[in-house]
Amino acid sequence: MSNEKRRLILFAILVFLWMISVQYITQFFGPNPPKKAPAPPAAAGADDAARKSADGKAAPAELAKEKSQGAATAPSTDKPGEIKAAGDQGKPAGPDAKPAAKPAEPTVKIEPEDELVLGSETDTSPNGYRLRAQFSQIGAGVERLTSSRYDAEYKDGRAIKRPLRLINRDVSWPNSFTLTLNAADIDAPIPPGADELALAARQTEDWLDRETWEVVRDEQERIRRPATITNPATGKPVEGEAIVFRTKARNGVVVTKTYRMGKDIDGLEVELKFDSPDKGRKIVYNLRGPHGIPIEGEWYTSTFIDLYFGQLWQDRIKAETYTAQDVAKASPDRPVDNSAMPLAYAGIENQYFATFLSPVPMPRGQEDRWDNRTVAEAHRREDAMHKSDVDFVMTSKPVSVAPGHPVVHTYRIFAGPKTLEALRPYNAEDLATLRKGQWIPGVPQIARYVITPTLDMMYRLTERVSRMFGGKEGNYGIAIILLTVLVRAGMFPLGRKQALAAQKMQLLQPMLKEIQEKHKEDKERLTKETFALYKRYGVNPMGGCLPALIQLPIFVGLWQAINTHTPLRHATFLWIRDLAAPDMLFRFPGEVPWLGHWFNLLPLLVVSLMLVQTQLFAPPATTPEAEQSQKVMKVMMVVMGVMFYKVPSGLGIYFITSSMWAIGERLLLPKVTHTDLTEVNEEAAEDGRPSGPSGGPDGEGRGPRGGGKGPSGGNGSSGKRQGRFAQFVERVLEEAQKDSTYRKLEEEREARKRGRDKGDPRGRPRRR
Repeated sequence: MSNEKRRLILFAILVFLWMISVQYITQFFGPNPPKKAPAPPAAAGADDAARKSADGKAAPAELAKEKSQGAATAPSTDKPGEIKAAGDQGKPAGPDAKPAAKPAEPTVKIEPEDELVLGSETDTSPNGYRLRAQFSQIGAGVERLTSSRYDAEYKDGRAIKRPLRLINRDVSWPNSFTLTLNAADIDAPIPPGADELALAARQTEDWLDRETWEVVRDEQERIRRPATITNPATGKPVEGEAIVFRTKARNGVVVTKTYRMGKDIDGLEVELKFDSPDKGRKIVYNLRGPHGIPIEGEWYTSTFIDLYFGQLWQDRIKAETYTAQDVAKASPDRPVDNSAMPLAYAGIENQYFATFLSPVPMPRGQEDRWDNRTVAEAHRREDAMHKSDVDFVMTSKPVSVAPGHPVVHTYRIFAGPKTLEALRPYNAEDLATLRKGQWIPGVPQIARYVITPTLDMMYRLTERVSRMFGGKEGNYGIAIILLTVLVRAGMFPLGRKQALAAQKMQLLQPMLKEIQEKHKEDKERLTKETFALYKRYGVNPMGGCLPALIQLPIFVGLWQAINTHTPLRHATFLWIRDLAAPDMLFRFPGEVPWLGHWFNLLPLLVVSLMLVQTQLFAPPATTPEAEQSQKVMKVMMVVMGVMFYKVPSGLGIYFITSSMWAIGERLLLPKVTHTDLTEVNEEAAEDGRPSGPSGGPDGEGRGPRGGGKGPSGGNGSSGKRQGRFAQFVERVLEEAQKDSTYRKLEEEREARKRGRDKGDPRGRPRRR
């Protein structure tokens, strides 16, 4: 065994032992303390207070805006627990107030906040509630939507478990799924001589998102009433619960909003019912979408918050995606919107989760669509616009409401992980893959239908092995290693051809250098001679690039699958707490420019293995330009290590495994392709040129075949079956007959044969 192989094996063993023992070493010395028991989640009120105080400058402005809206939200002082209806707000109250001309409208009772909820955030049973929705009577919207299946992002790398909030409250913005209507009947005749002010008043909205809605109780005086909801995944009814809100708009339309949530469903339903009891009216409503989804990995991610429209296009749904920066930078006269195509769904997303609104039933064309236009909006704008929170407002087509014939529109709300299983019932499979920068055809399909299912299969394999030894869960770190080995093994023929082409190019380097020195003044002759040499020895100069180009879609698809696979969140491996985040071995005393607060080890290992691979297998530089190019490549590897310093640790494990496979593959290649390399050397010896590493010092071509005799040794005894070398030569001759440069080489060879030494048994001119 050569020294290089011994050093490689020793290096692999030391890296493996180091990866196993580093977590115990770091725990002993303090940078990586052992995990503590998870702290109980803070109360909702306390969390809101902490968030307000943490907002800094935004908090006073938000409180001021809340005070300015007191006319719509402030409770009445007449009776505790009740506030005036929308029609009474702004009227004088108290003992000195004059009696109103009309009897006061009934007040709206304020219900306890802890009763305005659906679902549970602590139900972890397989068929239990996956979400918990907190509602508000102001606008009858959703304040918070928390998950019972996923935890929030870890704080400072510590595994503090807190329920993940997929919808969050913003005190400076209306709640999610609130509603507004037009303020007047648009079918009423325009009075003659109406001025612009009167016309503008008819276009104003009825701000139902600022009004206090009545909570409708059932016959048993329950706010959370039992309900049945259809599971989109199975199409079967499941047990659930509902809550009903009601209000009356200024134009006389009674609006009833019903929320339903079922068990084992990633979402809920909202039903809008419009009734006009006295006369027919035509209305237009504006429904606000979800907002407040958190940014995952704000200090290292490249995906913050995106907004998307699911457009119905020629019997298929296409997701059109915009970043938060696109929405924040859009001008009011040219906003980010959707109007031409029917809307199948619209929502927001981060790297692993999505929330969206979808009409039921989904439109099939322009004639049955409800939406007229959907406009994106940005709020809580910051200096870094890509971190702005975004949502949208969907404006409906005119809705005609006749007395006794209410109109009902139902929408499904999805809030969950971006996995195929969760998104398929909503026809939103496009959200399961990375949709930005798709410049390689077929990559999303490879990531969605090949790489991700294979990774899950490998995890189930590790889970079965773990159960055999008393464990309960598998390990995604090992699953990534097995997936990488499987992919590299499947592409071994391509990798072998790429490595073989590189080996042959190394053997031809002396001859290429000779041609370059001989014809350095004649570029055209240099090109012809070089390609003639390639053709003579069966070397394709693109042989090393073509396999890499074929592998590129697979590698990019693998990168996308690992970078967006939700189960990798909070998955542990060795010292890594989260495979979806950088490995974060220990924290720096202060912030380092570009690198941040954490030291990540895996990117350094990746760059080290790439440098070792280049040092072992790069062809020797034959010109100063090639030598300079190799130096630049080494510097670029270090630069790439800095650029990829914050990639998820799952990707780092993939790159390390792939590099170690490539090194082992190249070390074992000479044994696999021993015959092919010997034939190239013998053919070089037949021409009287340097034969490379296998040739003898006197140019006789003695290599591993012991002098070149035998069926393919070079003296070619007649009557015997041709060997592989003879067949190879015949193929090369057939391919090169049309090449003028090759014919010139043959003429030179014949001239050398005419002046050969008679005593040479091989018929070659003796070297002087």
